[in-house]
Amino acid sequence: MKMHIVVAGSLVVLSALASAETKTYQYPQADPLPEDSTTNLLRDPALLNGFDVNMSAQRFADAWFSKTNERERIKADMYLLGVLDTTEGTIWCGYNRLLPSSIHENLYSYFENLSAEKGKQRASKTISDAMTELMPCKKENKK
Repeated sequence: MKMHIVVAGSLVVLSALASAETKTYQYPQADPLPEDSTTNLLRDPALLNGFDVNMSAQRFADAWFSKTNERERIKADMYLLGVLDTTEGTIWCGYNRLLPSSIHENLYSYFENLSAEKGKQRASKTISDAMTELMPCKKENKK
């Protein structure tokens, strides 16, 4: 009798498995982005590119604050990291005294309250000025 129950139970389970639908999970994917090359004449001139050598602080802020274009935010972040890397230890006292998250918070506030005059300045100078205010390097007096 127990054998009949085991066989009947197995048949029920097998039939349920056979009738079950199997689906392959697909990870969500972002929409394809337009070509980001300067050789493309249809490229949006408002997007940051490698030829933005004299980028204004306002243009940097617009890209960095973008809520719709992740690529622009990433490019602005990379620009910011380049300026921070270049100026670390000279005009501001480095990551050993200030965490990257704190830097981002403070710079975000700084750029959010950017005056029209500062918005026309070169972005690298504005970032440098902000870091000088935030965490200046104190020179030791050597005698």
